[in-house]
Amino acid sequence: MKPSVKYFSWANTLTLTLALTSLLISCKKDPEKVKKVSKLMSSLGVEKATDVAISYTDSGILKAKIFSPLMERYPQKADPYMEMKKGVKGYFYNPSGEIESSLTADYAISYENKKTIEVRNNVKVKNTRNEELETEKLTWDQRSEKIYTDNFIKIKTPDEILYGTGFESNQNFTRYRIKNLKGRVSIK
Repeated sequence: MKPSVKYFSWANTLTLTLALTSLLISCKKDPEKVKKVSKLMSSLGVEKATDVAISYTDSGILKAKIFSPLMERYPQKADPYMEMKKGVKGYFYNPSGEIESSLTADYAISYENKKTIEVRNNVKVKNTRNEELETEKLTWDQRSEKIYTDNFIKIKTPDEILYGTGFESNQNFTRYRIKNLKGRVSIK
């Protein structure tokens, strides 16, 4: 799956980096100026965008859409990543283009090379069968199209509430298994 994102001006970043580099070279005799320019250059590595919408597709078929009010990308790292510190909302689609499940969390981090997205804090996933997963940490592996966690989970279905530790599912949360079921409560 390839994300399509439109939010950065690479030309502006390159121009600013070159300008700051030349400024750093020209003021190497003034340690205070060098310190200020070095600090500014190190902050250039973070690319920020607001009101972001990312579409994940595979062979032209929409698989997921992710929305976040703020995204920060760190491209200079060995494994570039994007952080969404102000929360994330996502939708997963079936091959017909219909929403099959949704996800919300207070924080997300996406590792570009690993093709994984980890969501944390108040994680909720809902599917079209009116089932809801709650946990504090969940990982989406884009390559295997699976979501999983080793943390405590709670799943509400129309008939029961399931508690356990560890969970694995397809990315649409329509076929899942709880690794260590701790309890089951029937709802009437």
